[in-house]
This record gives sequence, structure tokens and C-alpha cells, in this order.
Amino acid sequence: MRDFLMRPMSVLPCSRNLTFVRAEECTLYDSEDNAYLDVFAANGNVLAGHAHPLIREAYSNPDMHSRQKLFEDLQQLLPGYLSCFQLFPSGIAALQQACRISRQHRGKPHIIAISEDIVQDSFLVMSSSDEEHFTPLFSIDTHFELISHNLNHPPVTGDKRLSQLGKSCKGACLCSLESLFSELADQTAAIIIEPSIGVGGSIEPCHNFFGRLSDFCLANGIDLIANEIQCGIGRTGSRLFGFQLLNIHPDIVCVGPSIANGYPIGVTIYADHFADLVEPVANTACSACSAASATLKLIADNDLLRRSEQLGQFLKEKLDIVFSANPLIRRISGLGLMIEIELVNPEAALATHHRASRAGLITGIGNVRPSILRLTPPLIFTADMAEEAVRILLESLISSE
Repeated sequence: MRDFLMRPMSVLPCSRNLTFVRAEECTLYDSEDNAYLDVFAANGNVLAGHAHPLIREAYSNPDMHSRQKLFEDLQQLLPGYLSCFQLFPSGIAALQQACRISRQHRGKPHIIAISEDIVQDSFLVMSSSDEEHFTPLFSIDTHFELISHNLNHPPVTGDKRLSQLGKSCKGACLCSLESLFSELADQTAAIIIEPSIGVGGSIEPCHNFFGRLSDFCLANGIDLIANEIQCGIGRTGSRLFGFQLLNIHPDIVCVGPSIANGYPIGVTIYADHFADLVEPVANTACSACSAASATLKLIADNDLLRRSEQLGQFLKEKLDIVFSANPLIRRISGLGLMIEIELVNPEAALATHHRASRAGLITGIGNVRPSILRLTPPLIFTADMAEEAVRILLESLISSE
């Protein structure tokens, strides 16, 4: 992961001619003091707004008990069985450690990732290192590009949206993977899930799929790892973590910089049965832990979970109204303030992305799937900002036709 993703006042490059020099709440400013509405929020990591004074103060003036304070804050927010914590400088480092601990716990070599997203880079690094047998087994989420992986899902047709699929599917989407999983069960330590896919596109999850997968892991002695680096800490709305929306009980949960409003941190959270394997890791600065506690407090004090859910639904409805009949749009989906717009091809998505940035709107582009525009604004986003974002997107899309 590039370092600029970790800074709380930075964004991914959206145009060769744009350089941002400062930021405030949901607005970025270039060197000529032009304002840009930010619906990308440093890869979704900035939750409470750019340069929030309380978080900056907490980061600048931590105390020696900041790590313990963060653990206590998380214990108040998590299910009681998730009681062991390790800290790291990044979300990827947290995920890598989760895999190591799981392999040690289960005594098995393989890790299966259900989606190709942030875990891909992490696995590529580990596979080329001294981690023996650390060969990832990838399968794209079964609700997405089914044909390329020869998976069959009877409810899927070309005109169905994932939101409809998620409501109607009875978990049949797991059938095409169950035989593979069964063959590998004796050699598999863990299966990594993302409650809502981030870099690859904000895919709405099928609850029955994850419920059946959780049961499969429990029956076969496989750890279930929830990768919340992209979708955690309220991004998907109503609950702090995505796995809570799915009503499942992962063995390990991984969190990234969003917990500290973009400052560099990763947290790996384990079920209590890992207690004997989990040793304290103290290579994360107290300042990042202090920023994380301040971020969690701001989310609670300002009811940002509810805001994420309601405003996300409002934004999706506005997008549906404006783009429902547009031939360049294939679908609009997502949970909370983690929304994607899939266009007909990467060229249309990139053109819209650049035109929107020149018109004052900063969006993201899908990594694994470049036909996607990603909308992950700060949770303090407003309805007026949502309407302005839709207006600019419409103008940018029309000009790219």
C-alpha cells in the first residue's frame, strides 16, 4: 500500500494536473485555492472529515496509555469473545499477521481469499518471501464476475442488480465453491472474507452466502477472517463493522487506517481462543492509537453510523433516479457510504473520473475492476453535498458519451 494512502489529508492521484495542498472536512484545495468536493476520502480512510481538530489534537498529544485506551474502547464495541489485540503500522500488516496466527493455530498451510482486493498485494508479498506454503487460492466474489471463473449462480441474469440478488439469494451462490472448499478443507487454515468488497467495487453482500460459509468453517475447523480494512468502522452503515451486518462471528477481524481517520495503523482482533498465541506488538505509535480513540468517540458522539446508512441510501436513490436509463451505466450498488457506479467499460469510467475532477469532484476508480467509479466520502457528508456530487457526475458522464 502506498504511503500517501495513510496520510489524513491526501488522496489518490486523480489527474496529472491536480496537486492538493490542504483539506478541511469534505473539501480539498489545490495550490490555487480551488475547492474540490471529496467523495473518495483518501481511499475511504477519512471518516470524520479531513484535518478534524479533535483528531489532530489527539494525534499530536498522546499519552503512554493510548494503546490500552484503544483496546478498552474496542472491547466496548465488539462482541465479548473478540478479546485479544495486536497493533501494526498498516492494515495489510494486520492482515498478514492474522494469516500467520491462523496457520500456526490450525497447523495448515493454505489461506483462501473469497475476493481479489486489498488481500491480493498482501499475498503476493508473502508468497515471494520466506513464508513456506503461503500460496493464496483466489476466487472472485461469486456475486460478481461469475463467467470468468466458470461459476454458476441460477438467479443471476444480465439485468439483475446485486441489491436484488442479495435479497433473493438463498445461499446457492456458495454451492459452486463448496466442492472446492471441501477438497481443500484438510489443508486450509483460514478463509478471508470482506463483508463488502472495497477496491474491487462496493459489492452488496448476500447474507445467506456468508452465513453458510461461516457454518462450513466451523464444521471443518477453519478460521474465518473478516477483512474490515476497507469496509469497517461504520463505512457500510448502521453497525461499526461489516460482519455485524451479516450476523456472523469471525475468528479474527482486521482493521486499517480508517479507525484513526487515515493515520497509519492496523489492528488485528482475535477470538479469545487465540490468547496463548497472541503476543503484544508495540511497533505502532501511541499517537495513532490516540487518534483512533478520538475517531471512535466522534463517530459515537455524532451518530455517524446512522448518518452513513441514511445518507448512503439517499445518495444511491439520487444516483438511481438520474442514471437509471443511461446507456453508459451498468449498475449502482453498495452499502452505506461505500458506493460504486459500474460503467460499460474502463474508458468511460476513466473519462468520467477525470472530467469530474476537473469540475470539482474527486472520485475513486476500481483497482481490480477499472470500469468502476468508487464513492466513499467521509461519514460527515451532507445531503446537499450528495446532490452536488450527483450533479457533477451527470455533467461529467454526459460529456464523456
